[in-house]
Amino acid sequence: MKISSNKKVRRFLGCGALVLLFVIAASSPVVMAQTTRYRGTASSTMPIDSGTTPAVRQQIAGWRQASDLQPKIAALGSTPVASLPMPALFGVSPSDLSPNFGVVRASGHTHEGEDIMAVKGTPIVSPTAAVVLRLEQGASEGNGIYTINPGGETFVYYHLDHYAEGIAAGQVLEPGSLIGYVGNTGDAAGGPAHIHFEIHDGSGTPIDPFPRLTGTFTPEEKIAFLSKILIQTTDSTALARFLVTNFRGTFLTDLAANITLPLPIIDALASVPVTAVTASASGPLPAGDLDIGSSGAAVVALQKYLIQAASGVAATRLAGAGATGNFGIITKAALLEFQVLVGIATPSGYYGPITRAFIAAHPLGASQPSAASGTVMFSRDLQQGMTGEDVRTLQVLLNSRGFMVAASGSGSPGNETIYFGPATKAAVIKFQIARGISPAVGYVGPLTRAALSSL
Repeated sequence: MKISSNKKVRRFLGCGALVLLFVIAASSPVVMAQTTRYRGTASSTMPIDSGTTPAVRQQIAGWRQASDLQPKIAALGSTPVASLPMPALFGVSPSDLSPNFGVVRASGHTHEGEDIMAVKGTPIVSPTAAVVLRLEQGASEGNGIYTINPGGETFVYYHLDHYAEGIAAGQVLEPGSLIGYVGNTGDAAGGPAHIHFEIHDGSGTPIDPFPRLTGTFTPEEKIAFLSKILIQTTDSTALARFLVTNFRGTFLTDLAANITLPLPIIDALASVPVTAVTASASGPLPAGDLDIGSSGAAVVALQKYLIQAASGVAATRLAGAGATGNFGIITKAALLEFQVLVGIATPSGYYGPITRAFIAAHPLGASQPSAASGTVMFSRDLQQGMTGEDVRTLQVLLNSRGFMVAASGSGSPGNETIYFGPATKAAVIKFQIARGISPAVGYVGPLTRAALSSL
């Protein structure tokens, strides 16, 4: 169900409180994956799934011969879709992928698909129009689904946590129709959650999906798909809370773009608690090295740190993608940006001993001055849409001097947030007018920073 406006979320989340772009919701636990790397060679840390066997491919050919499927297959057309959107609905973009088709696994088998690392429980949707061919369960594939797609191709999805509610063989799917949910079933059990995704051409030969996974669904399309999924699921409240827990930043970005969200998501944005991540020597940040291809809870913790650090454009992009647990080029760029900002020697975007030691010595918020201390210093200009602990400090300072961000709720005294929203901008304008700063437009530049620091 959708609502016609975003009034409800403004009521709950207003006052400058399009809040933190990352969360840990105690009421909706998420199973995160262990750290895994992919380097294009056999490794004992890699999932051992290798893909369909010749026997399974022969079975697929037999399943496709069912007479009742032929009109549905013909309706899909004879031309394959060249650019495929990501099957994982949230948290993964084409830039996050690393090619792993053809990689020799630790078991000695050659990998015949693309492993798409994603948060366990994330909805998986069909990237094209399709017909459901088969639902299968096995020791290797776990929960698997096979679909027939345009151009006579067959798509394979393995290791699903569970299937889409009501899905069945012979069902016709539209682009964005729910297939199932990301998991780690079958021989991926105990390893990182992911989708093992295969494409078989018309002759049944597996082909590399990586060059084709270049498309994206628009934010509007994703929300439209999600609206249908929330109606389809047996517990829309639980799913909405899970999604907000893991992808809050995505939905806040949608709100900022005036995209109408489904009611369960709006309710979850208002009710799911937001918990800031702290980092210290004993905190949750990982002890090991991380780089492109790493995944799991360790990467989630690092991503949350980088998002809250809000070091620049790359961090903002990472905030939009969310803490997915997949170390791709977006995370690497944000880490590199952070390393440059704080002066780490030889910045490279690699999370190693030097960066690890720096972060351990600089818990988030520790370097931010207290508004009550009389020593407030702002190291960067601030404006609407930015996030960071310095925004929280700004709100505390404004509230303490009578330029109220909000009288109650988010942004009010004791409930300051790290998001610079419209209410924060309005409070800054009041301060600028009182101090004779011109133009009074709510931008915290050098003059306003100096005035704030003198309070």
